[in-house]
Amino acid sequence: MSSSTYIYGRRAVLEALSDAREVQKLYLQFGLRGEKVREIHRLARKKRIPISTVDARKLRQLVGDAAHQGVVALIAPVPIRDFADLVERMEVLPRPRTFLLLDRLQDPHNVGAILRSGEVFGVTGVILSLRETVPITEAVVKASAGAALRVPLFRAANPAQAVQELQEQGVWIYGAAPEAAATLWEVDFTRDCAILIGNEEKGLRPLLQKRCDQLFSIPRVGKVQSLNASVAAGIVLAEVLRQRLENRENDMQ
Repeated sequence: MSSSTYIYGRRAVLEALSDAREVQKLYLQFGLRGEKVREIHRLARKKRIPISTVDARKLRQLVGDAAHQGVVALIAPVPIRDFADLVERMEVLPRPRTFLLLDRLQDPHNVGAILRSGEVFGVTGVILSLRETVPITEAVVKASAGAALRVPLFRAANPAQAVQELQEQGVWIYGAAPEAAATLWEVDFTRDCAILIGNEEKGLRPLLQKRCDQLFSIPRVGKVQSLNASVAAGIVLAEVLRQRLENRENDMQ
């Protein structure tokens, strides 16, 4: 999304309107009703965003066969900064910091769902490998329910080097690996950390596994050997938040 682009879906467009993101124009299908539609109209009027009421054919011209729910918005590009920018800003970021590093994820719905979980659980930033990782497309924004517009995003040309630089900044590196002996319940997530999530089919590359301070698995009792990447990320981030809230309560006692 290096230039202005279209996003679609009522929730994603509402998130864009509620955020500081620049929405340049709205396209709404004739006859839309409902609370979210009224809120879209209200925010658009407040921000003086032009609205075009169009038919379904026009929306198909804009976003193809996507599930647009009758709502499409033209927005400014989603900013993705270089990993070096993150390193430069590290000292001013609130602690404890949580990063996600997504390596070679191919499914836009997976990436979008991970960004959604990241926003919900308060990640500091998400680092995307430059090669073999899906770009931040309209489908990613839709799957993220607009969270892709809120979570700070960074690109790393060399994920292994990025891991090393994070470690030099005092960030602990944890890798999700189904075969790991330690479970996420045994990992100390209360300190600054980065969680590595690998490709949907192949998992985390051996080189990145070797760079991790610790590998962990998610406990399971069924016969299926692994979880969907976005489901796994959500479970891990929930555990990170649980530990930190518990740690904060203990510090206050």
